Amino acid sequence: MLALAAGGFAVVGASANAPLIRVDLRLTEVGVGAIASVAYLGAMLTSRTGGRATDRFGPAVVLATGLLTMAAGVTVAATAAGAGWFFIGIAVTGLGYGIVNPATNVLANPVHARRRGLVMSVKQAGVPLGGIVAGAVLPAVGSAAGWRWAAVVPLATCAVAGLLVALRGRVRVAASGVVTGLARPDLRMRLPHGYGYGFVMAGAQVSIFAFTTVYLVEERGLDAARAGLGVALLLVGGVVGRPLWGWVSDLRPDARLRHLQVVALAGAAAVTLLWVVPEALLPVALPVVGLCAIGWNGVYVAAVAEAAQPGEVGRTTGASLTLINLGAVGCPLLVGFVVSLAGAWTWGWVTCAVLNVAGAAIVAVSRADRVDGTGTENEPHVDCSEEMQP
Repeated sequence: MLALAAGGFAVVGASANAPLIRVDLRLTEVGVGAIASVAYLGAMLTSRTGGRATDRFGPAVVLATGLLTMAAGVTVAATAAGAGWFFIGIAVTGLGYGIVNPATNVLANPVHARRRGLVMSVKQAGVPLGGIVAGAVLPAVGSAAGWRWAAVVPLATCAVAGLLVALRGRVRVAASGVVTGLARPDLRMRLPHGYGYGFVMAGAQVSIFAFTTVYLVEERGLDAARAGLGVALLLVGGVVGRPLWGWVSDLRPDARLRHLQVVALAGAAAVTLLWVVPEALLPVALPVVGLCAIGWNGVYVAAVAEAAQPGEVGRTTGASLTLINLGAVGCPLLVGFVVSLAGAWTWGWVTCAVLNVAGAAIVAVSRADRVDGTGTENEPHVDCSEEMQP
């Protein structure tokens, strides 16, 4: 959770100070969206490799490498003289973020299915938790001292966390990420079909991260500090929503995919609040948006882990993160293009809602075959072939 919070702090931090960065580097709406997109492009490139390295070497060395890489990337971005070097720094930060995620999936993967959604979701709550700190702290520091000095805070956080893991994090995972003790759900996610859910949901989520600050400043007339607090409220909803949705999915592990559909449709409905509610109700609406539009991640990671082969949780979740990060790369650019073309932020939020609806549809077509009464027909984690031979 600490590793993901540090990563969220670094990745969301640049978007939290987007109004200041935009003026300094002369970025367009598409350029603002590209801040998040470039970061997740870097993460996309290293997610699969990070997963394989975790399965082979263990999570400790992978976590330390990823955190220190993020610190290096933030350093390059903060000292950049122009937009080009700034985006190079953001890309390096993303490379580190992609390395970190699969290792945390192996560490947080419990034995029992009735705990998996909650535990994975609590771990994933580290991302919006880091974003909360970014939204609450960095715009205020940036307004007082400039966005470059504000970047020192996430830089130091990643560096300290990375050194802490390197020196003290001798973590061993005896089961090598094996998923055992499953409740044998009636329906399993079929891979790679199910990866599409992560693509569209992450695209919508990161678009909301990337554009909310700028939207609140340009469309709602808030100053940078108040807009940053608005993003913090949005992420508070995400911190609450992730363990809440994970706990709900653990009540019926056999219905985990249906929970993914419900949270996707709830996110589509919640996004409409961004342009519908009056300014006075934004402090109420923003946490609701975060609760519904950001809370899907832990349940999805649990579903992917349950579809993984023995000893390949890192590799499988790393592959899923490749699609998650691809969505995070492309969708903010799409939303920024739609806003620029239409000349209205409303259409950008409509695009995010449509992405959420698409996520619910993808789950409907990525269900694995139903199991028989004993549950063995579609059980990829237990090899009973020799026992069943006549």
